[in-house]
Amino acid sequence: MAFDGLFLSAIKEELSYWLGSRVDRIYQPDKDTVILHLRKAREIKKLLISAHAEYCRIHFTEVHFLNPLEPPLFCMVLRKHLHGATLAGVEQPGLERVLKLLFHASDELGRPMERHLVAEIMGKHSNLLLLDPAGPTIIDALRRYTHTVSRYREVLPGKEYVPPPHQDKKDPRGLGEKIAQVIWQEPLDKPLKEALVERLDGIGPLTAGEILFRAGLPADITPQDCGEYEAARLHQALEEVLALSLPPSWEPTVVKDPHKGVLAFAAFDLKQFTGLPRERFSTPSQACETFYEEKRARNSVISEKRSLTHLVERELKRCLKKEALQAETVASAAEASRFRVYGELIMANIYRLEKGQRYFTVENFYEPGSPEITIELDPALTPAENAARYFQRYQKAKNAAQKASEQLKETREEIAYLNSIIQALEMADSLEDLKEIREELIRAGYLEATHQKKKGAQAPPQKAFKPLEVISSDGFTILIGKNNRQNDFLTLKVAHDEDIWLHAKDVPGAHVIIRTQGKEVSPRTLEEAAGLAAYFSRSRQAGRVAVDYTLAKNVRKPPGARPGMVLYNNYRTIYIEPISPNMLVTAATGSGEESTGRPTTR
Repeated sequence: MAFDGLFLSAIKEELSYWLGSRVDRIYQPDKDTVILHLRKAREIKKLLISAHAEYCRIHFTEVHFLNPLEPPLFCMVLRKHLHGATLAGVEQPGLERVLKLLFHASDELGRPMERHLVAEIMGKHSNLLLLDPAGPTIIDALRRYTHTVSRYREVLPGKEYVPPPHQDKKDPRGLGEKIAQVIWQEPLDKPLKEALVERLDGIGPLTAGEILFRAGLPADITPQDCGEYEAARLHQALEEVLALSLPPSWEPTVVKDPHKGVLAFAAFDLKQFTGLPRERFSTPSQACETFYEEKRARNSVISEKRSLTHLVERELKRCLKKEALQAETVASAAEASRFRVYGELIMANIYRLEKGQRYFTVENFYEPGSPEITIELDPALTPAENAARYFQRYQKAKNAAQKASEQLKETREEIAYLNSIIQALEMADSLEDLKEIREELIRAGYLEATHQKKKGAQAPPQKAFKPLEVISSDGFTILIGKNNRQNDFLTLKVAHDEDIWLHAKDVPGAHVIIRTQGKEVSPRTLEEAAGLAAYFSRSRQAGRVAVDYTLAKNVRKPPGARPGMVLYNNYRTIYIEPISPNMLVTAATGSGEESTGRPTTR
């Protein structure tokens, strides 16, 4: 956990500059988060306190949070006791993940009183409590629970406040060279990183790893590998990290991975992440907010993408089952033609038949060689009635097959559409992209709208689509649709008649437009655009992909067609390897003929 007690001590130092500020506003944007507006002179700072299991933290924030129309009960209690109160002190027991904000306030009669707001930043056990320090007594808490939840303590209004259980750890700030004793008291085969976390107050796994790295010790070192030299190096690195966590020496840092997003943050430079980009900030709050906002946004994208993908895959599975049944019904029409033959043969031989017969054998002159065939009869019916029964069975099967054939066509169109949605979900990399896909699914009837439009209310303005834009090696603008709605927007609204339109052949994928502006497009630009069309398609993993291209004026949308579905003619096909946008320069400037391919007429 990045938000350890050491980082919390840095937040405490940042908060100490705001002693004497007054609580101007209080609101609770969600069930886990409380925002306090602190005013000092003409300056206002927003203090965020979150008890979210994954995003628990406390820091100043610049993010705008919506104030609910109906405040939750805990928010109302905070307003009653803390609105207009003065921040008089900030306390942290040792380096525990507990921060106590001390306020001077006044009651309804104007009499002075003290209130404490305790933030317990402890993962899934996080909480925020308002206390009357006279007891100390719990006035209220963000999360209430009884002994049925925790045998250690109850968190209920009116109960005595019992701090979280004390962990038998050493405060590293006064440990000095005694760090060696802490090391050698641990089992000899225990990883030293675990020992630091378990034995030193405020040191989380990230900080422990940083201490070992700065000490020049292996990450998997154990106490049995540590002598006096290693202990001295460890002591030096620990003192260095402690000093760098306080102003003015701190250097708040967020480490990012180009593929995985934010990895870690601290009040000091994280040297253990060698080779990875990092962003530095002037305050710990800025680093903390950047980390959690990017992490929350990335997790939101992952969660929303997973939710939409599950929905579309479920619908696709339903359609595939329906397709199999409809295809079976269509195939049965050919077999049903034998009922017509039976009826014809009965009518041709009706003079030979009598009521009461169960079978009769006759030459089938509808097949080459006229082989003999045995036809089953209903003895309760006359020969003419048996023939009529077979004609009826034939007509019923024929009608069912014809209807099933129409339904099969619709089902296959729906399957193609759902596959295009899956492709769009694979391409989506932001909440805005996913929002467009969600809106498309709502319009298509796969999802219900989250709220009903009020009668007479104006529809919100349509946001402009933002397709991906790439500049080719020869300076041409290439536009790429990231979902079906963007594809329609590009092809039908943005593209001019003489622009070049590209799409991977016979598979779901992006519509790609080369803006020609009346100029002749170079072969290299055409190859790059085709490579992008191949990359943003379901054939991305293939070695070479067939990509159709034509002038935009040759592309049309049939009436009633689903989003993203178009027809085109007068096209040619190029076979090419997929090219990602960040590979474009490499693919265009020196990789040669083998990786780009050449157009071929189709």
